[in-house]
Formats: sequence, structure tokens, C-alpha cells
Amino acid sequence: MDQPAFRLATQVCNASSTKLQRYVCQYFTDIILQHSDEEDFEEIQKAHDLITRLNRFCPSLLHNVVPQLEEELRVDEVSIRIMATQTLGEMFSDSGGTDFMKKYPSTWNLWLTRRNDKAAAVRLAFVEACRGLVLSPGDTREAIEGG
Repeated sequence: MDQPAFRLATQVCNASSTKLQRYVCQYFTDIILQHSDEEDFEEIQKAHDLITRLNRFCPSLLHNVVPQLEEELRVDEVSIRIMATQTLGEMFSDSGGTDFMKKYPSTWNLWLTRRNDKAAAVRLAFVEACRGLVLSPGDTREAIEGG
């Protein structure tokens, strides 16, 4: 983005990511816990969209958030598994996806198991996310086929 305020915010977040990681993680944890009981998944979807955007511009802020997404792949609620599958798929297919895959191998391996999820909607979300991976540059295509 060409907006000076956005560039400044991105620079500040990247420069102070180690101090902000805990607070960012707490923010997303609070949103997910607060809204998962209400089955109001709109706020959780907004949080996942924000995670995707942060990954694009300030990935170092999400160091503690990625394990949360990994846990969301394990929950019983299908809607949350779909959101986590989509969000991680976008993160893996982003320009730094290969590095992301190497940095979080357990998340990558668990995400790959969504192709055999018990819910057809989650399997469909996985297949749709794979499209971005196959079309992205890098080693992701081979990782999917070999995974």
C-alpha cells in the first residue's frame, strides 16, 4: 500500500513484533473464546481475515497465533475448522508460504490432514485452498503432492 500511515504502522509492528506477539495472540484468543459459544461466527471470520492480512504485512506478529489456528483444525465445530483451513491455506499460498510451511511443520502436516476430514465442507475448503498453493510460486505444489 502507498499510504504513509499504513507503511508506518507496518514498520512499527515489524520493529516491535517480539513485544506485541503476546498481546496479538491474546486479542485473537479473546475473540474466538467470546464468540464461539454464541455460534456467532461472523466476528471469528473477521478475526481470521485480519490474521490473513497481518500475515501478508507483519508475519512476525503471528508467532503465537499460528498454534491457535492449528488447534482450530482439531475442534468439533465444522464452521471453525473451515475458517482455520481457509485461513491457513491463504497463509501457505502467500508469497512467503514456503518459509511459513518450514517454520510451522506441525501446522502444515495437520492442515494437510484436512483432505481427509470427516466433514465434506472442510474437505472442500481444503481443495479450494490448494488451488492457491498449486498456482503459487515455490515448492508448495511438490509439498502437497508429497504430503
